[in-house]
Amino acid sequence: MTHTNLPNRFFYKIPLSCAIALIVSSVNAQAKDDREAIEEVSVVAATPLQGLTADLSRLPYAVQRVIGQELEESAALSITDFANNQMSSFSINSAQNNPLQPDLQYRAFTVSPLLGLPQGLSVYSNGARLNEPLGDAVNWDLIATSAIAEMTVHGGANPVFGQNSLGGSLAIVTKNGFNYQGNSLSALAGSWDRKRASFESGGNNGEWGYYVNIDGFEEDGWRDLSESEATRWLGSVSWRNDDVSAANLTYQGGDSDLTGNGASPEGLLAIDREAVFTAPDTTANEMNMVTLDGYHFFNDNTQIAAVAYYRDIETKSFNGDASEFEECTFASGQEILLEEADELEDLFEDELGIDLDGICEGGNPNINDFDDLEEFIEDAAIAAGFDPEDFELENASEDLPPGAELSDEAINNISTRQQESYGFDVQWTGTGELSGMENSLVVGLGYFSGDADFESATELADLDPITRSTEGLGTGVFLEDQEVDVNATVETSSLYLANTLQINEQLALTLAGRFNRTEVVLRDQSGERPELNGDHRFSRFNPSVGINYAAGDGQFWYASYSESSRAPTPIELACNEGVFEVARQFAEARGDDPDDIDFECRLPNAFLADPPLKQVVAKSLEVGVRGGEDGLRYSAGAFFTQNTDDILFQSTGRATGLFANVDKTQRQGIEFSLSGQIQRAQWAVNYSWVDATFASDMMVLSPNHDFADEEGEIAVRDGDRIPGIADHQIKLWGQYRFTDAFNTSLEVVYNSSQVMRGDESNQLDEVDGYTVVNFNAQYTINNQIRLFARVDNVFDTEYENFGLIGEDPTEVIEDLDNDSARFYGAGTPRAAWLGVQVHF
Repeated sequence: MTHTNLPNRFFYKIPLSCAIALIVSSVNAQAKDDREAIEEVSVVAATPLQGLTADLSRLPYAVQRVIGQELEESAALSITDFANNQMSSFSINSAQNNPLQPDLQYRAFTVSPLLGLPQGLSVYSNGARLNEPLGDAVNWDLIATSAIAEMTVHGGANPVFGQNSLGGSLAIVTKNGFNYQGNSLSALAGSWDRKRASFESGGNNGEWGYYVNIDGFEEDGWRDLSESEATRWLGSVSWRNDDVSAANLTYQGGDSDLTGNGASPEGLLAIDREAVFTAPDTTANEMNMVTLDGYHFFNDNTQIAAVAYYRDIETKSFNGDASEFEECTFASGQEILLEEADELEDLFEDELGIDLDGICEGGNPNINDFDDLEEFIEDAAIAAGFDPEDFELENASEDLPPGAELSDEAINNISTRQQESYGFDVQWTGTGELSGMENSLVVGLGYFSGDADFESATELADLDPITRSTEGLGTGVFLEDQEVDVNATVETSSLYLANTLQINEQLALTLAGRFNRTEVVLRDQSGERPELNGDHRFSRFNPSVGINYAAGDGQFWYASYSESSRAPTPIELACNEGVFEVARQFAEARGDDPDDIDFECRLPNAFLADPPLKQVVAKSLEVGVRGGEDGLRYSAGAFFTQNTDDILFQSTGRATGLFANVDKTQRQGIEFSLSGQIQRAQWAVNYSWVDATFASDMMVLSPNHDFADEEGEIAVRDGDRIPGIADHQIKLWGQYRFTDAFNTSLEVVYNSSQVMRGDESNQLDEVDGYTVVNFNAQYTINNQIRLFARVDNVFDTEYENFGLIGEDPTEVIEDLDNDSARFYGAGTPRAAWLGVQVHF
């Protein structure tokens, strides 16, 4: 079965979605007397800038809008927490297993703080791009939910939102003195010694306004050795000239120290779900960001809007991990480190009859140094009829200073990323008549520049046998050949436009497009690795067309076709399949052995040379309907997105791998949402079917896979599912107000099974699906004081929402009975928190 065109099952679901919408519309018409009216019109910005807004119902694609009050009442820890529990087609993977560092998935496109993932969503705050320059990553820990006035998700490959908008975009508007007035202090405490507190104050005198927010978080974490803390602050000064002009100067800052000790092997989870495999794995972020945005109406029909921003963020990472080295002591007493010897030990034993462990314990009096060992292995290979190159060992001690303290127990991966970015967007909007029809034209110009300095080192370390932590156990010995010092710059210039023509009272036609030109430059700063240097340019015009039809009674139908793209990031350009051939060429030119070049990168700690990858292009089709009145709202839609030259991270272990272009991937599905209010009860139902598959045959690197060939590759076929995506999602939400002062609510989240990362061939058992129930309660004592409580995972369900093929865990935990290389991101157990909010 091929997937290059829309599959029949996709077409079958379109009329199903429409039929559901028509049934709901009929129910709506018959139930007017039983429901209280809700807000009928929502307006959102149709571009990243907060200038001229549009009626949400008239946009030709799926849109979800959330206001700050909803975030507040949910007691959600973060944007990702709320999206996972209540928003359509969103889910998370706990790859890092820290509550502020999840991979967020929308329609099977990812946006994450981790560098090892291709980022398929763009994120904006007050019109400023939040995707960082080095890997397009987004740091959720630096965004405080208490400072958000609203956020909007625009579905599909919308070109107007620029780079990374392959699956959609998330636009955040923060609070200011004109959308928030008052003073508030809130605090929360409970399970895992989690504490949260926030203070906010805002107001205006009609012309000038101010807003201040300080938000703090800390916890011990539910797993061992998993303490985290984060502080975020935001301040703004705003100016208004009636409805004619507006300006906001906003400063955002953040400081976090997060521990996310990653996935655990299957055997360890079965014994103790709180245990960690290796530790620590910490990320410390420090950010400062300034944004100036505003607009001006020259008249009723002409407006200009603009934003300019600057962001500086420093990220320090410390990761204690399993060692790839083996300490070897010869009969002479000389000690060396052998690199990746474990992979060859069984081969030596089975093919050559050589006991490497015995030799490295001084068991052979004829082997006194590494040269003797090499000669011994070469003679044995020739005698057995093998090529000696298949049995070559590497002496890692050659890169160490004389007399260095050796350890093969563990390593510390230490890195620092210093990223600066700035940019601006200027947007002109004109409205009027075109041939007697209402017309709205938006023309915009955008520029983004990012500069990133990346330094990393690998330190030999000892390992605590009880906690499996390397903290405080570094030897001070660093591997010179794995040190990296590189600078990357990214510049993107854009020109975009969007035009909506109201053909008649019912039918509107929207045409849009954006031209992007991106340049990525990599420069080695150490002077030791000229192969790192490279210049890459990418450009493309992405178009879109959409229609919206008002059918009456508050019902709107829409259809659209759109394209978007993203350029490869510096880290993808520096770590891909073609990179190794160039690195081998440079090694040979230096007189080194080209076979010593490793065929993997340790993220985020390794860069190699950088032959170009192709830019990713997404082409999307979307149809749907939405509407509602008198207490009932509904939406139903179907989407199909095909990515050409998608970039896939091919895993070679828990934290290693490489990037490669794959011919085609696709995401398709249906979405259905229904919400309503009957007297004191409110409720919502969201269902998503998300079918994410590879759309071409390929070989993918996964050397620890049960069915990998001799080259460490697995065969992926057209139609195999993309890892990490649950194809069925159901979200139920209900709230009942017992009195005007007291209400409770329930969240029910179901995700079906998903394929493990590293099993792109779909040959292994999947990560099981799960259902989680959460509970909220609020009691308003008076206009000033509100008490609230939240219980996550009410029934204490044991589940996993992420899986990957790692390495043999018995290399670290020798007495582990289950040596499966399947690692899982475990879901959080039951937890409860109590809080209070005071307005004054």
